[in-house]
Amino acid sequence: MNEPFNPPMNTNATAVPKGAGPSLLACLTCRHKHLKCDGKTPICGRCLATSSECQYTPSRRGYKGPSKKRRANPSSPDQLAADLAFDPQNVGLINVPTDWSLQASLQYMPPPPTTLPSTSSGSPLLTNTNTSESSQPVRFDPLTPDSSSAIGNDGYLIDIYYTFFHPSHPILPPLRHFQKFYIPPFLEHVIKFVGSHFTQATSSEPYRPTVKTSVMEQDGTIEKLQALVILAIVLHSRNERGEAGECLAMAVDLAFELGLHTESYAARMGEGDPVREESLRRTWWELFIIEGMLTALGVQQIFRTSLVPPEVPLPCEERIYQDGLTPPPPPTIAQFDDRVFADEERDFSSFTYRLEAVRILGRVVAIQDMVEGQQDHVEAIDARITSWFHHLPETKAELLRSDGTVDEMMFQATMIVNGAAIYLHFPRSDLLSSPAVAAEVICGHTGPCSIPAFSHHAHAMKAVKASSEISSLASIRMPVFKHTPFFICALVMSSIVQLAACSVKAGQMPDPSRDRLTLTIGVFKTLARTWAISQTIMRQIKAVARDVMDLGLRPTIDQIDLTTVLDNNGRFWMS
Repeated sequence: MNEPFNPPMNTNATAVPKGAGPSLLACLTCRHKHLKCDGKTPICGRCLATSSECQYTPSRRGYKGPSKKRRANPSSPDQLAADLAFDPQNVGLINVPTDWSLQASLQYMPPPPTTLPSTSSGSPLLTNTNTSESSQPVRFDPLTPDSSSAIGNDGYLIDIYYTFFHPSHPILPPLRHFQKFYIPPFLEHVIKFVGSHFTQATSSEPYRPTVKTSVMEQDGTIEKLQALVILAIVLHSRNERGEAGECLAMAVDLAFELGLHTESYAARMGEGDPVREESLRRTWWELFIIEGMLTALGVQQIFRTSLVPPEVPLPCEERIYQDGLTPPPPPTIAQFDDRVFADEERDFSSFTYRLEAVRILGRVVAIQDMVEGQQDHVEAIDARITSWFHHLPETKAELLRSDGTVDEMMFQATMIVNGAAIYLHFPRSDLLSSPAVAAEVICGHTGPCSIPAFSHHAHAMKAVKASSEISSLASIRMPVFKHTPFFICALVMSSIVQLAACSVKAGQMPDPSRDRLTLTIGVFKTLARTWAISQTIMRQIKAVARDVMDLGLRPTIDQIDLTTVLDNNGRFWMS
């Protein structure tokens, strides 16, 4: 039986014995305040003196996974599930070799029940973040047994989410700060739903029936908005594009309702916490990015977040955010746009270059229906795309870091800029007579056929070059499922352009194009294990490739009647 803890009288709790070295253990409160902690348990000296809640995270230093004996004879089914989640030798969990050391060292711990006041029914309460003046509590309805999955002990899915999905769409607080912030049940449900796609230890289907409705039924808060953004990404990747569009539209409405697009929102609602402020800024810009890409892919018609002035300060570098450090004063879009003409170069985060790539993509989409003056805009956007690459700092131009990891934000930025080039040039090229153009391929929508600003051939060359650059991204040797699922859509556009070029120009597929297409289909095959949309796309691309190889040489656009590839409205659509 544990002895009751009796604090000593007249203790100088903040003092550390002279000559004593730093403690290897520090409580969460001292860590958060960047104060020296004496590491005493069950309560450290500082928390004792200030009557603060004192908590320690369990150390997993040196953890190498469960022993063979423990795996063979687990003490309980719960333990077996946990061991499976973190066992590096369990090749059935993920289909490629994976390093699970991150999950092992950052084990999810649920927030203590005493961190929030409760209603009489036991439901936690949070302060309404809609306005700074309001003090009305917002009730997050807990998931009932009917609305949540029956899977227990699935906390390891949070670690999987942070390992495989969060680096591509980093809006939630870093994992090491996860227990510091209250995560409502519906958002945790979404996190686990996403994590379940990356493991064979569980299925995503038990989570799916209620994951969307449990979010949409909540009051309007930033956590609901974050859940909607994540769901829009994942549902689109599951080939549930209609429901993804619903989540996106609701997220945009809620963002404007909360005022997330304003300059002061993050600072006002960040509660003085730099990590939370950064998370709020990232949430707005991530919504901007996702809406821009889904608008280009035809999921919705208007890029609404681009219609308001870009007031929100820019995100910091990933390493600063993921380590939970205080970021430097955030720059603005105006400062980023003026960087070319500034006397001194200023560093901007990889996230910012990704954001700029979507701004370029948005300009391409905006001119698709333009009747007059389109040529000047095409030339200007083409110059903007080319200058984007010229003005990249050396540290951003190289996607691979010295430690072998990939800068995922710059990976996506490069992918999006080249995708914008395809959207700009392909509908104005001499590649439109290929059978690849008429194919029904998901994510193959590139907009209406338009009058070229340059020659048809010049547009074709620019489109083919951009498609080759996207294919080159697939050759980076790392698990492809760690990339954003939107990489699948970029590879679709790349494949269509290359197949069209082979059909129109060569008649037969040359070895370089065949090799690139073989690589792309391989990526589709691998990603199909995680995202359902990739399985369907792989079948469609294979069918188009067979048609191209069977039909051989096709006439160029100058040799055919354009009405054969235009619909009644004079628009060109691939799907």
